[in-house]
Amino acid sequence: MYALVIMFAFNIWAGMRADGVSVKHCKNFRFSKFKNALAELFLYVAIIHVIYSVMLQCGDNEAAKIVIKSLTYVFMYVYLQNAFRNLIKAYPTKVALRIIYHVIRLEFTRVLPAYWQPIIERYQREHDDIINDKEKEGEQ
Repeated sequence: MYALVIMFAFNIWAGMRADGVSVKHCKNFRFSKFKNALAELFLYVAIIHVIYSVMLQCGDNEAAKIVIKSLTYVFMYVYLQNAFRNLIKAYPTKVALRIIYHVIRLEFTRVLPAYWQPIIERYQREHDDIINDKEKEGEQ
């Protein structure tokens, strides 16, 4: 249960980074998104609790633990995927975050260097154009 709460907190933090929320001044903070995230956590906890309780009532103590652990891993996996998707939005230039995200999503072909090379080159061309345009404006 604690692991699920830790993943929830990590997901919230990553979501706040993606939305540009300033923790100091609560800028860009949307309570509705936070409320939905809390509702999702409570739904996950309720599902885990109901299934565990039913299995205990049926006398399957050991099997209940295995099922609950498996469900918790699935829910933590969902939080981890969402957190890294948010981190990619927050830090679009960090290739390492994108690679971790694709590994988490089991998209191994997108982790290969041949996949990344054209993306990196396109990104560099776009940003070089922006830098060159700013330099030209400064000269005028």
